[in-house]
Amino acid sequence: MFTKIDIPNFGSYQNFVWDQSVKDDKGQTTEFKRLNIIYGRNYSGKTTLSRIFEAIQHQRMPENYDNPDFKVVLDCGTVITPQNLGACAHKIQVYNKHFVDDNLSFLRRTDGDIKAFATLDLLRKSLFDRHPVQNSSN
Repeated sequence: MFTKIDIPNFGSYQNFVWDQSVKDDKGQTTEFKRLNIIYGRNYSGKTTLSRIFEAIQHQRMPENYDNPDFKVVLDCGTVITPQNLGACAHKIQVYNKHFVDDNLSFLRRTDGDIKAFATLDLLRKSLFDRHPVQNSSN
């Protein structure tokens, strides 16, 4: 899966180098985990960062970014850039404002609805694989 990301130029990010910026409490460089939640104050770059992963998810760059440049490193050594967005074999899902607008529009509009999305099935399958349901018939 993803291990780190360098962002020479993308939206509000300029010359962001993972190994210089992302450290644990002991000062050691850390990596992305299987599940990552990104939070921060307003205008701190959360949405911009999510758009990079959204570009990989949909295999297309968002509009209105001048000379976008980033490098997402996978645990297998593959490096994803704006030129090879399809190089990621993993299925990813980005839960950002776009996801909410597209799938949970009832949160934003009175006539909105909920669209089904496969992530729930993947989670359910993963949980049942680890914790099979016991049939208790007495």
